[in-house]
Amino acid sequence: MRKSLSASPLAVCALVALGLFGCSSGLVQSGLQPVDQPAAPTQSPAVSTNGAVQDWSTHQVVYPQVGPVQTLIALQKDPRAVLSWQAAQRQEFAQARTPVRYTDIVERDIHRDWSISLGTGGVAASMFPAKFTFDVTVAPSCANDFVVFPVNVAGGGTQPNIVGFNNLYTGTNPTNGICNRVPSGSDVGTSAPTVFWGYNVTAAGGLVPTSPSLSLDGTKVVFVESGSGTTAHFHVLAWKSGDGVNAGNLQSVTSPVQLTSGFSATQPATGSGTVTDLALNTGTTQSDTLSSPFIDYTNDVAYVGNDSGILFRIKNVLCTTAACTGGGSPAPSLDGTWGTAGALTVGGTCTGKVSGPVIDGGTGHIFVGCSDGLIYGFTPAGAALTNASVTVGNGAATGGVVDPPTIDAVRGFVYGVSGASSGGTSVMVQAKTADLSSPVIATLGAGGHFNLHSPAFSNGYFTSVSNTHWLLYEWALNAAGTNINLWAATFSAGHVMNSGTPSDSLTVGGSTPVEFSPLTEFQNGANDQVFVSGLTAVTPNFVEYNMNAFLALFPTSFPPGANGATASETGGTSGMVVDNNSASAQASSIYFGNVGGNTAVKLTQSGLN
Repeated sequence: MRKSLSASPLAVCALVALGLFGCSSGLVQSGLQPVDQPAAPTQSPAVSTNGAVQDWSTHQVVYPQVGPVQTLIALQKDPRAVLSWQAAQRQEFAQARTPVRYTDIVERDIHRDWSISLGTGGVAASMFPAKFTFDVTVAPSCANDFVVFPVNVAGGGTQPNIVGFNNLYTGTNPTNGICNRVPSGSDVGTSAPTVFWGYNVTAAGGLVPTSPSLSLDGTKVVFVESGSGTTAHFHVLAWKSGDGVNAGNLQSVTSPVQLTSGFSATQPATGSGTVTDLALNTGTTQSDTLSSPFIDYTNDVAYVGNDSGILFRIKNVLCTTAACTGGGSPAPSLDGTWGTAGALTVGGTCTGKVSGPVIDGGTGHIFVGCSDGLIYGFTPAGAALTNASVTVGNGAATGGVVDPPTIDAVRGFVYGVSGASSGGTSVMVQAKTADLSSPVIATLGAGGHFNLHSPAFSNGYFTSVSNTHWLLYEWALNAAGTNINLWAATFSAGHVMNSGTPSDSLTVGGSTPVEFSPLTEFQNGANDQVFVSGLTAVTPNFVEYNMNAFLALFPTSFPPGANGATASETGGTSGMVVDNNSASAQASSIYFGNVGGNTAVKLTQSGLN
C-alpha cells in the first residue's frame, strides 16, 4: 500500500501529463507542449524512441513525483525526468494489476542467473554497467535489450575494454527465462546471455575505469579510456551488432574488434562499429580514474573530470542539434567557451581526483565532488556559484567525495557523503542547488575507516506528501566503530534534512570495517528494496533489505518489517542497475560486475520472479 497522491495537486500535473508509457499524447491532452524525443535511427539496429536508459547518471539524479508544480512542468524538458516519471508510472501500473498484501511479503533467496567472464579485468568498484531496454511498452526484447560493461584492464587481442550482452533474460530459478535457448555447439543456451558486441578501444592506456553513459536511443556508448599516468581519452562508440562475437562460443568475450587507430573525424554513424577519440588534456598528462561522463542531452554536451582537479566540457557529443548536423556532424570536441579551451580548474583546494559531475535539471548548475572533501558548483557558463563549494569530508585518505553528488532536481537539493569529517564521523550533507547555501550535516558513525559511496532515498521520498516517509539510507559504522549500521536520515517539512545523528538505524553486525558499494533502491510492488554489497572477501557480502512500503502502517518503527536476503560475490560488487518492472520470466533482475572474479553478473531479485 502506498500513500495516495490524490492529496497533492502538485504531483498530478506531471504524472497525468506524462501518461503511463509515452510522453507526447498525454502532454497534448493536458494542454502542455510535448517533450522533444530523439529521432528514430535510420540504420540498423533499429531502436525505439520508447526505450529506457539506465546508467550511472540515472542513479545520481533523481526526480520525485511530488514537488512544486512549476518545477515539475519545467523538468518535462529534461529527458531523464521523463524517463524517471515513466518508470514510476509503470511500477504503479504493475502494482495495481498485481497487488501484494502485507501478509504476502516473504523474503526469498537471491538467485544468480548468470555470470560471464570479462577476462582479466572487470568493472571497477563503485562504477556501474549501463542497461538499455529497447521498448518499455512491449515485452522485454531478447535480441535488442542489452547491458554494457566497462572493463578496468588494458584491452588487447583477446581482451575487450568494453562489451555488451543481449539475451539477458535467461535463468532457471525460479522459472525458465524468456530468453532461454536450446544449447548448441557455440551457445550454452540456458542460463547465459550472449555477447552482443565487444571492442578494445585503445588510444592510450586502454583501461575503461569509470562508468559508461548511453545515448537516449541506445545506439551509442560514451565512455572514457584512461590509465594511471596516461592522458584520459573521451570516446563515442557507435556499436555494431555482431562485432567481437566469437562464432565458436557465444559467451566468450575473447574476440573483440580492435579499434586502436583510424578514429572517426565525424559523428559515428549508428550501427557502423566506429568510434571517435578526444584527448582530455591541458598540455600535461592527466588521467581519469574516478570521473564518469555525464551527458546533457538537451544541449548535446558532456562533462567529465580528471585526477588533477580539472572539469572538461565537450560539445557535439551525440550530434543531436541542428547546429551540429548542419555543420557537417563533427566528432565531439572540447567546448572553447568553457573555462580555458574547454578545461575548467575546479578551484579551491581541489588538485586531486574529481568525481563524476552531475547537472541539476532545475537550475542547470553543474556539481562535482573532489578528493579534498568538498562539492563544487558552477553555472552553465562555468562561473562558480555564490557559495563556490560546500564542505563534506576532511580531505584525508577516506575523507574525500569519491562518488558523484546526488541531485534532487525537483526539490532543489544536492547531497554528498564522505567517510571522514572534521568532527571525526562519516557524514551525509545536504545543500541547495541554487547556490550551495544552507548546508545540513547528518553525522553517522565512526569515520576514518573507509570511503562512503552514494546513498539512496526511500520510495516514500519520491511518492509521499508526508515527511514521515522521507528517508535517506546510508551504510556506515556505528558510533563506536564496532558494528555496521544501516542509517536513515529523516527530513522536516520542505524536505530539509534533519541534522545530527539520525535516530533511525539498524545494526547488522560485522565488527571489521568494510567499504560498501553505492546503494541501490527499487520499489517492487509493496516492497521498498535496498541493495548493497561489502567490498570484502568475507561472505555473504551482498545484501538485499526489504525496507517495506508499509511504513505508513508503522510510522514509529524503523525499519518496519525489515528483513533481507543475501548472496556471495567474490570481493563484492560494483554499482548496480535494476531491470524494468516486468512480469516476464527473468526480466526483473539486477546487474553488476563481480569485483574479485572479473565477471558480469545478473541476479534475480527476491520476490520479483
